[in-house]
This record gives sequence, structure tokens and C-alpha cells, in this order.
Amino acid sequence: MVDFRPFHGILPRLGSNESIVERISPPYDIISAQEQAGLQEKRYNITRVTLGGLDGRYEEAAKLLDGWISSGALAQDDRECYYLYRQSFQGQEGWPSRDGIIGVLRTESYEQGNIVPHEETFSKVKEDRLNLLRATATHCESIFGLYDRADIDLGEVSGRADRLFETTDASGTVHQLFRIHQAADVKALRDMFASKKMLIADGHHRYETAYRYSQENEGDEKKAYVLCTMVSSEDSGMFVLPTHRLIKGLDYRPEELLERMRERFTLREVKSVEAMREELEAAAVPTFGLMLKDGSMHVAEHASSKDDILWSVDAYVFQEIMFKEVLQPLPGGGDMRVEYDHEISSAARRMADGELDLAVIVRAPSLELIWKVAKKGRKMPKKTTYFWPKIWSGFVLYRMT
Repeated sequence: MVDFRPFHGILPRLGSNESIVERISPPYDIISAQEQAGLQEKRYNITRVTLGGLDGRYEEAAKLLDGWISSGALAQDDRECYYLYRQSFQGQEGWPSRDGIIGVLRTESYEQGNIVPHEETFSKVKEDRLNLLRATATHCESIFGLYDRADIDLGEVSGRADRLFETTDASGTVHQLFRIHQAADVKALRDMFASKKMLIADGHHRYETAYRYSQENEGDEKKAYVLCTMVSSEDSGMFVLPTHRLIKGLDYRPEELLERMRERFTLREVKSVEAMREELEAAAVPTFGLMLKDGSMHVAEHASSKDDILWSVDAYVFQEIMFKEVLQPLPGGGDMRVEYDHEISSAARRMADGELDLAVIVRAPSLELIWKVAKKGRKMPKKTTYFWPKIWSGFVLYRMT
């Protein structure tokens, strides 16, 4: 079971004319260059640390962070607390909200079975995040973990907590942070998590980096932990969005591509994006949509008899059959580039504008399927899941010195 503890959080201390929006940011890995430039114009924005590396080195970013703490722009809580992070957003049926508990999670190897990954990772990304940790000895961003269910009423807990910050981002998501400081609530939460396992929703790179960092600093108790936000899988605000595959640099004839696809899939042509969406929603086996450069749209269905749970994941079927067996052998297939988008309407627009050569529309795996794959010790392809809303950074930091 996991060791998920309260801690002395490092929090922004806002100036008289300052808003929390000046300090926070989306996770480092989804920020565009343009967004980064705008965020880093703000004096105390967290991206000046998390994306402040120079040639892969973070010594200057570390000095900046130290200066913020010594000047009082950031201040440490004098009590060990958990923090409740509530996000509210417009959904198909009103305004759902999602409650996450922020604490520090003891890192350990996946083999122990308490902390469960579900996606593959990139080595280069982990090396960059390790350089950041070595320089700053601070977790500036939280990983995102799922546990099965909340055994206590988090609404009641938030009612007894201190409200710290509230802001609304450009997408309309409302972010609220509360300090959970009452001894009975802190104990109840710690006891609850002591009986839980955790699935990593977002932050595989940061978790694996934190574990490696803890091994480098064996014996230093503080450095054995990583900043983490825990959310119940049963929370009504839990959503997983699809991650569509957008192909550039692929030279093909639509007729040839469709013929190759028919050897491996059942194909049906559809006349509109809405018709494609409806077929995908109704599918009972791995199915994805195709938008070709001649303007035609198709649905490809694959029913596998293989006894491997990964063959029930759309993104895995795309990777193993369509990408490796259909696309890569095409002339120039080795030079194609893959981009990602979470909106089918955006993919359709980019195809119509001639930005893309091919769009592959996949379905998001359900939370149930994600848990099943992870518990079997398997990992989905990179960029299979997109948990939304994202856990924003800069509300609270974990200092390990």
C-alpha cells in the first residue's frame, strides 16, 4: 500500500496587487513555445523554474527559486498539511468538479505493486527532469495519481479547510486550493491512503525520475518522496480524452492505402465527422476513424483473437498494425511525422486546410480498461490517455532541503 503523507508545503505569498494566476501554469509538457514566453514574462511564474533550463542545466533556475523563497515570495507552511485541489469545469451536463488531495508520496519500484504505471515513457524527458531535481531539490509540479474510491467525505473535509486560492483559466476551468490542517482530517486521510494502491494517471516521467533521484540520495528521507495529487477513480469529475494521431510527410495513394487496410481491417466509408463519431461511440471492438487527403472518411474495425488485453486498446492496435504494417512500409513511410490532437473537429479542420496527410481518430480507453491493463503489468503506447483537466503547477511546492 502507498505511503502518502502530509507535508510542509511551499506556497505563493501574493503581493497586494498580485493574483495567483501570475504564479501558476499548466504542466510543463503541454505548454507551447508561445505560451511559455507569455508565462515567463511574469516575475514569479513557476515556468521560470520548471522550463528555466539552459542547455539542459538548471543551476540558474535553482538560484531563482532560492531567491523567491529568501525574499518571501514563496513561504513554507508551519504545519504538516494536506491540500485539497478542486477543479470545476463545464461538461455536457452542467459543471462537474473533481477533488484531488495533494500530499507527498514515497517512491518505490513498480515491482512492489503499490504504484502502477500504465504508459511507456521517453528516456530523454526523464534525464531533463532529473537535472531539474538535482539542481533545485524541489518538486515544483505534482504527479497525478488515481486510487479506487474516497472512504471519507471530501466535501465535508473541504468545508473545514482554509480556502487559499481561486482562479479561472482561459479554458473556463475553475481552480481552487484549500489547506487541510485539522488533526482529525489529516489523520483520517493518511489512514485512508495507507490502504490504497495508486495508478499513475499523469506524470510517469516525473515519478520515475523522482524514484531515481531518491536512489541517488539513499538515506535522505525527504528525497524519498514526490509531490502528488490523488483523485478517486469514482470521482464524477474524472475524464479521459482521446489522443488522435495526425500524420504529416506521408506520400500515398488513397486507393492503395485503403486496399492495404482491407487486408487487416473491416472498413466502412462514412459521409461526415458526426457519422464517424457515432460509429466510434457504438463500437464494441477496437475501432478508429480515418480521414484521407482525398477528403474521404472511413471507419476501420479490428476484432483480434489474441489473448492479450492490449489488443482491446485502440491506440495499441493502431501502433502494432496500422502504423507498423500499413504506413511504415509505404514509400517514404520512414519519414512520416506524428502529431497529436484531442479534438476530432480540430483534426477535421486541419485535414480540410491541407495541413495533414492523414488523420487517425482513436477512442479514449475507459478508466476501467486503464486499471485492467495496468494491473496485468502491461503498458499502453505513449500518448494513449489524456486525463483532463490537467493538474496545474505552482499552487504548492515540496522542498526537500
